[in-house]
Amino acid sequence: MTDRIFDLDSILNTYRDAFAPAIRAQQEGLKTIERLARYQFAVASDYLDWGIAQAKLGTSAKSATEAAGQQTELNSKLGDKLRARAQEFSQIASESQGAVSQWFDQTSAEVAQKVKKVA
Repeated sequence: MTDRIFDLDSILNTYRDAFAPAIRAQQEGLKTIERLARYQFAVASDYLDWGIAQAKLGTSAKSATEAAGQQTELNSKLGDKLRARAQEFSQIASESQGAVSQWFDQTSAEVAQKVKKVA
């Protein structure tokens, strides 16, 4: 009868190797979720600033034409901010897509290498 020594390091290394791609995918996903949450917070802040400016405009305007001019200016500023936010969102989406394709390519290569090693 042979006595096998319980090798905890070997077990942990096997676990680490087996779940490394999933853990990396999870980390990348959480980074993307954090970026999207920060993006949504920034968009909400833009709308809040616009709303506060609209409220101030309602109390400070002296005539209807002045109010209309100021409101048009506020709306165009908000439109510019939202256009910039849309470009930021597009950048977040393309970077996330690139990270996912890079992860997939790397994981596929590692799996193919391990299959060749086994075969």
